[in-house]
Amino acid sequence: MASNLDAVRAVIEARLADNITSVDAAWTAADNVAWPGVDFDPPSQWARPAILWGDGFLETHGASGTNTVVGVLVVSLFARPGSGLGALYGWADTVRDLYDRYTGTGVEFLAASGPRQVNTDDTRWLQVNVSIPFVAEETS
Repeated sequence: MASNLDAVRAVIEARLADNITSVDAAWTAADNVAWPGVDFDPPSQWARPAILWGDGFLETHGASGTNTVVGVLVVSLFARPGSGLGALYGWADTVRDLYDRYTGTGVEFLAASGPRQVNTDDTRWLQVNVSIPFVAEETS
């Protein structure tokens, strides 16, 4: 069980980093993923994970115990306009499979949603998002 939310974040990011070549064989975690808080110069195809933390709930009462924290992992996938949506939808299917019903240390993912096309007016990037709700357990 994760003792804090940073440990849960590490599990979530490691899952993507360790499996990024399943999204596209030419991708690397350093070159094709815009990690939060890290400088990034996007290539023509890339991904951006975002963890959206939700509410926390007491599982046990008292000075110490277990909390449940819900959240949503949103993985945004990008390609240049003119390249079509086929590759983006293929990458989205792979991301869905990567997290759908996956259980890691201290975190359990639920059913994935998407891809949803966003930023349809952006002339620089085509973008689709995959959203995966999760439940994290933390000890306090």
